[in-house]
Amino acid sequence: MPPGPEAAAAEAPQDAASAPQEAPAAEEEAARPVAEPPPEESSAALRDRWLRTAAELDNQRKRYERLLGEVRLLERDRVMSVWLPIMDHLELALRHAEADPKSIVAGVEAVQRQALAALEGLGYHRFAEVGEVFDPARHEAAQARETPDAEPGTIVEVMRPGYSSDDHLLRPAVVAVAKQPE
Repeated sequence: MPPGPEAAAAEAPQDAASAPQEAPAAEEEAARPVAEPPPEESSAALRDRWLRTAAELDNQRKRYERLLGEVRLLERDRVMSVWLPIMDHLELALRHAEADPKSIVAGVEAVQRQALAALEGLGYHRFAEVGEVFDPARHEAAQARETPDAEPGTIVEVMRPGYSSDDHLLRPAVVAVAKQPE
């Protein structure tokens, strides 16, 4: 049987009574600033949270430093594993220094090629060739020479080659640059 008007009247006061009570609670939540802690959280609890957060930050910093140290050691080991065969070949060349001088020169040239290949493998490229245009960002001019067969501003001698990686200069090349005849 459908509820009569008396049942609807009996339910109305309950709905009306419960609605005003919910609104002030919502207004209290909206009125409290966001940064203000809930009223049930004491200053001791806040201090505890702050100390735990500071300790976690310190632990994270220590983990990062430890990881960075491990990465450095692994990188050093990787570089040394590339250079150890070169050192072995240099020691072998020194042991055979009394042999034929031409074979010693050939051996040292082979070690130089191996060293250059190791540098390339580590991501460093050798640059500065005779005839290149002088670039002050990559080259260091040690001399300026009057050279009739070279274009002014070009490299006529490489005194010390330069090395760079893909993103930065490791060492500039020291060169002699052609200048205009006077």
